[in-house]
Amino acid sequence: MASSSSSFATNFTTMAMMGDNYRCLHSLRHDVAPFLKFNSCFSSSFLSLSVTRKLPRKRFQVKSVSVPTESVAGFDEMVSGTQRKYYMLGGKGGVGKTSCAASLAVKFANNGHPTLVVSTDPAHSLSDSFAQDLAGGTLVPVEGPISPLFALEINPEQAREEFRSASKNNGGSGVKDFMDGMGLGLIADQLGELKLGELLDTPPPGLDEAIAISKVIQFLESQEYNMFTRIVFDTAPTGHTLRLLSLPDFLDASIGKILKLRQKIASATSAIKSVFGQEENRTDTADKLERLRERMIKVRELFRDTNSTEFVIVTIPTVMAISESSRLCTSLKKESVPVKRLVVNQILPPSASDCKFCAMKRKDQTRALSMIQSDPELCSLAMIQAPLVDVEIRGVPALQFLGDMVWK
Repeated sequence: MASSSSSFATNFTTMAMMGDNYRCLHSLRHDVAPFLKFNSCFSSSFLSLSVTRKLPRKRFQVKSVSVPTESVAGFDEMVSGTQRKYYMLGGKGGVGKTSCAASLAVKFANNGHPTLVVSTDPAHSLSDSFAQDLAGGTLVPVEGPISPLFALEINPEQAREEFRSASKNNGGSGVKDFMDGMGLGLIADQLGELKLGELLDTPPPGLDEAIAISKVIQFLESQEYNMFTRIVFDTAPTGHTLRLLSLPDFLDASIGKILKLRQKIASATSAIKSVFGQEENRTDTADKLERLRERMIKVRELFRDTNSTEFVIVTIPTVMAISESSRLCTSLKKESVPVKRLVVNQILPPSASDCKFCAMKRKDQTRALSMIQSDPELCSLAMIQAPLVDVEIRGVPALQFLGDMVWK
């Protein structure tokens, strides 16, 4: 393992002096200065690499790292063009989706793309990954990358609290106001007779996904987001992600049924509507529902657009994770979502001599990797092998380090 450390330190020093991915030490020192002021708790051993002229071998603590030469992500294709593109990273819980998503966002920003990274996972870890407070549900600038990089954590818990408060205000009319703010208030309009304030004491299932959908709609329509040419989604674990991807179809079908039902009722009760003078209001409501339906169709088309959207599956080399990834890939293809890359994270580094534990672990990983090659769903994807390192990937310098190894 010592020889691995020496080799890595030499290679990293060479990379730092060559310049494509690592600027000279004076420039790097300038770039990292804001980060140093912000995050005093980050490993001092990592930061010492960024601010000293010499690179002492022992100062940088990554000792176990593997960069397989056959692993090519095709980043040149990912970074080419100025058309806005969406990358959604998802998979089993605990496989490193957030680190991969954050490192990809940093890589895009360092290659000239104003980038936004969004977490739709109810259990957020994007703040931890960037070592920066991103809570609050608003755009937060990330310090360090060359081009603008912003991060956003969608806060479902805050939304639930707002929902509970709204359901108690004004005899339930607050529900409509809250749903309006999400871009989904028209559903509350159509169900107003059911007294939502009394029925919805707790948020309905799928509220997290609905909030994420509303944010996607904002990305498409708001001037605030026009500057971003790359948007990276750090998605929730598999089950939540599939609900998110299927929600536009569900809402589209539901709204369609509501509109058809309303049409039938309208034709049967036109005389009554005329008496009560509600014709104009109901027509306006139908128009709003139709516009919401069009929005959902736009989101569905975005998810399925091979030119602007790609879903990247992230997994680890274990039998259970590979099996779940295969099922996820099947579901994505069923939803017609473009998927062509598979990141296999936490690959053990090469070693001349293994302890018993490492030998068993390497054997398990080899078996899992062979499953990918024989799996009918996963074998067609471009496999990216991401290394296992012995330090926590936290903060922009660490994410840049990881991104340069993974996204090649």
